[in-house]
Amino acid sequence: MPRLIAALLATGLAATTPSLLAAADCSGRIRSSTGLPLQGASVRLPGTPYGAITNRDGIFRLSTPADADSVTLVASMVGHRPDTVRVANKSTGISIVLEERSKVSEALVVSAVRAGAQDAVAQTTIDAARLRELHVGQDPPFLLEQATPSFIAASESGTNFSNYGTFRIRGIDQTRVNITLNGAPLNDMIDQGVFFSNLTDIGNSISSMQVQRGVGTSSNGTASYAGSINFESVDLSESRPSAAVQLSGGSFNLARASVELSTGRMENDISAHVRLTTFSTDGYRRNSGTTSTSLFASAAWYGTNELVKFTGFMGRTNNQLAYVAVPRSIAIADPRTNINDSNDRDDFGQQFAQLQYVRQLSATTSLVASAYYGGAGGDFFVTFPGEAGLAQVNYPLRNDHVGVQTVVQATDVAPGLDVTAGIHAYSFFRRNFEQVVPNLASPYYDDRTRKNELSAFAKASWTHGAVRLLAETQLRAVGLHFTPDRRTVDASIELPVHTWTFLNPRIGIEGTVTPWMTAWASFGRTHREPTRFDMLGATQISNANLNVVQNPGTIRHERVDDIEAGIRYASDWASVHLTAFHMMFTDEIAPIGQFIEQQFVQLRKNVAASTRTGLEMESVIRLAAPVSLRLGGTLMRARISEFVPDNVATPVVYRNVVPILTPSVQAQAGLVVALLPSLTLDVSARHVGEQWLDITNTAGFVLPAFTVVDARIAWAVVPQATISVRAFNLFDERYATSGGISADGTEPAWFVQPPRNILAMVEVRL
Repeated sequence: MPRLIAALLATGLAATTPSLLAAADCSGRIRSSTGLPLQGASVRLPGTPYGAITNRDGIFRLSTPADADSVTLVASMVGHRPDTVRVANKSTGISIVLEERSKVSEALVVSAVRAGAQDAVAQTTIDAARLRELHVGQDPPFLLEQATPSFIAASESGTNFSNYGTFRIRGIDQTRVNITLNGAPLNDMIDQGVFFSNLTDIGNSISSMQVQRGVGTSSNGTASYAGSINFESVDLSESRPSAAVQLSGGSFNLARASVELSTGRMENDISAHVRLTTFSTDGYRRNSGTTSTSLFASAAWYGTNELVKFTGFMGRTNNQLAYVAVPRSIAIADPRTNINDSNDRDDFGQQFAQLQYVRQLSATTSLVASAYYGGAGGDFFVTFPGEAGLAQVNYPLRNDHVGVQTVVQATDVAPGLDVTAGIHAYSFFRRNFEQVVPNLASPYYDDRTRKNELSAFAKASWTHGAVRLLAETQLRAVGLHFTPDRRTVDASIELPVHTWTFLNPRIGIEGTVTPWMTAWASFGRTHREPTRFDMLGATQISNANLNVVQNPGTIRHERVDDIEAGIRYASDWASVHLTAFHMMFTDEIAPIGQFIEQQFVQLRKNVAASTRTGLEMESVIRLAAPVSLRLGGTLMRARISEFVPDNVATPVVYRNVVPILTPSVQAQAGLVVALLPSLTLDVSARHVGEQWLDITNTAGFVLPAFTVVDARIAWAVVPQATISVRAFNLFDERYATSGGISADGTEPAWFVQPPRNILAMVEVRL
């Protein structure tokens, strides 16, 4: 991998080094409509790699083609309307004003959980322009791994498109990541994950995504333990109506169609957006196909000082199942092997609806109130061949989730002081039941779980000269109540409510070092309660785990103390972010490598103390007029101080072991070349180091390191139509991104990813 990165650098530098030494050709300042300078705004020459980021004073410097008499600049920033200006080449003193989307905006809810461009937190924000470059209809994890350091996505079917997938941030799995849409939580509050397979093509209705790594800003919903991901739905304040059609096809018989319509802001101040998507694929691994349909709709009414917005989606997905990791010996002999029976499948749907009301109370104070509902449910059929009298079992579930939240935001409470506060409450209801096929009307097991939470947060920032201080805290009170099937647990046994109360503080400081460089540091603490699977280690409440349910605290909640510091540099030719982190965990609920009996969830155990220390980088370097380079990566040292296995005849203590699925090295490199104003080539490489699959670090139980190279070519045939072709895994690397231990415990087991494959998409926007 180092040789590959060096080659990419050398290719660009050899052809374009003189341009790095040239002075910027255009410069100016970007302000808001109130006259304040906008830091972190983007300026681009459309159709080229030219671009720049404004500094603290809103100033930008931008290289432009030497042979052009005039240039077109597109300025944009999250929360503002983009602006396009035509100026003479080599102009200085350019003044651009970006208007806020509205006097009131649903983005106020997003700002409560989202970090600002220069806030003291490790973050990556992917704006609409970058989303369009990366998005081809795939589930968000497979998009985010292309744009975020310390992020690894894993696919069970091997398509890196849909079906069941998951992700890890800094080696920590997605059930420890807070995920929100417009500030409303998307996590399953009891198992704490998100099944993106049910949210097909949500990326087409998102205006921006932000990933925070480590303990981030105050959030709603599950704990921001490893980080957070928040989505902002499509901007409805645009005045122009539009329509778009996307048609895709590719390897593994992938076929996809997406249609969307937007009214724009009409004379009655109402704006609406709707998108319908359907797709099917056979999957790379045998019997791992998917068919899915989804609908996303949003509508808003804009008043002078108020806004009402509705956002909703529904999705229905049928997946063939491939959740059993394949023993290494079998995977090497036949990478397409699927251990699951060909009849194993699911039929799941998910729905979400949110209503927001935003009110401008005064020139400096705004109120946002919202209510939301989330529902999910369906069937999960699993075959048990060879079991006497048992052919197939269905593990259906049903979730219903309602919540309300209110956020108040006040600026200039005192000179330089801004304050935001909010309160959030929800109830989450779960039904788990089990049926033997074909007796679906008579479950042999049926239980209920209910989770209630009330949380409040307050955050403040104070700016004085070149220094900005941030402080925030979140108070969470959580209650989890189990109602077991009385056929497995005696009716005379009373089960207590499991309760937790957490105070999660965070402080930070950031300051301007030079006009183009800022530095920041932060400390944060977050607690996280165990999930249902963490506590039960199974699908049922039974005598085997009854002690845990009867005695709260048997599975201890986990805590992380996170120290982070970073440097951000932005100029006309480069944007570089460096982050150092040291995460200290107490009672981490760590995956150990083995799976529960049904094989679809890994077993976990409290470990008293563990740490993750590392350095992250993400950068964009504009080498010359047609060439830009993206470099990123992570170096990390992760250790668990002590692990003691359960149920062993002779106790064994393992000390200073590496947690599973946590590579010490990750690296990314990408070269973007504008071959013509309408033709762009993008070549990228991603390297992930070796990962342990067994918490005891037994020799040979690993995922091997891998390097994957992808390429994309996009041609804007006309301004309204684009054709793009992507080739994944150009050099046919055989690799796996996740795994565990085989069912018999004798060897590692892998989820093998696909060889070279392609995807083509035609997009027409009117």
